[in-house]
Amino acid sequence: MSMEPNRVVITGMGMVTPLGATFAECVRAWREGRSAGRQPLPELNDTPLEGIGVATLPGIKPAERLGSRRMLKYMSHAAVLGCVAAREALEDAHAKVRFSPERMGLYAGTGLATANIDEVRTMVEASIDERGQFSCRLLGERGLAATNPLLSFKILANMPPCLISIIECIKGPNLIFTPWEGQTGAALLEAWKAVAMGEVDCALAGAADNAAHPATFVYLHRAGFLRTDEYPASGAAYLVFEKLETASRDGRQIYAEIENVSLFASDEGVNDPLSEPMGRTFAAAPAILLGLKSIDGGGRLSMCGVDRQRLEIELKASS
Repeated sequence: MSMEPNRVVITGMGMVTPLGATFAECVRAWREGRSAGRQPLPELNDTPLEGIGVATLPGIKPAERLGSRRMLKYMSHAAVLGCVAAREALEDAHAKVRFSPERMGLYAGTGLATANIDEVRTMVEASIDERGQFSCRLLGERGLAATNPLLSFKILANMPPCLISIIECIKGPNLIFTPWEGQTGAALLEAWKAVAMGEVDCALAGAADNAAHPATFVYLHRAGFLRTDEYPASGAAYLVFEKLETASRDGRQIYAEIENVSLFASDEGVNDPLSEPMGRTFAAAPAILLGLKSIDGGGRLSMCGVDRQRLEIELKASS
């Protein structure tokens, strides 16, 4: 006889977006109908993208938010955003004092890898062949030796959630998906299923993306992933999923109950409800939208990304 699935609720929220440095700030801006500020990237001066704005982020003081500077030297900008959002969500739910690390899961989306040009310049220059072309062979023979080995912590796409698991001591199951909206949708789906089926007691689910990085912006523009009236934005959001039973037992605030999550291929075009107020956050968008929709009284979340994966989530308002 099969067991009845657990009812899954959201009890923790963490967020850094162009609308605010915390979840509360983002919610306030969302409800007031405010839009993100924009500014051009100086790195793109004298290029065809000169003067085109990207969304600006508020200051977040990561050392204060995380309580330490030690790990910051290993972090990309996306990792900083993700770690700050994850810490806020876990503290909001009091998850780390209520659940065993072995019974906490991490399910994350992550965007495209990026690098500061000054940090990779020597590696790239050492990897150029006699024809002026980048050579993978020379990268292995000379390029990697010409740079700091710690650079890999900043440019590997899976490092933001990896650093979250280390800093927050999450030792349960983990799944990482990259780099578009549908992959973060898959992370949210797997997190919901893991809690519903009792594989974990608590799931930290979300994503971070640095879409406003100059190199990422150039790629997004060349790939046709941004309409002429759209602009990229960096951001992050993480949410804590747990059973309704434990949330009620411990007297935790319940933002919403997740009744169903579905992800399927779609021939429809991109549909991102966040694009107008805050820009396109790509991998981070599903988690940001879920967090904001959770305080809107329930209903359906629906979005479709550049990977043509449609995410739909049915939410029930907390009673």
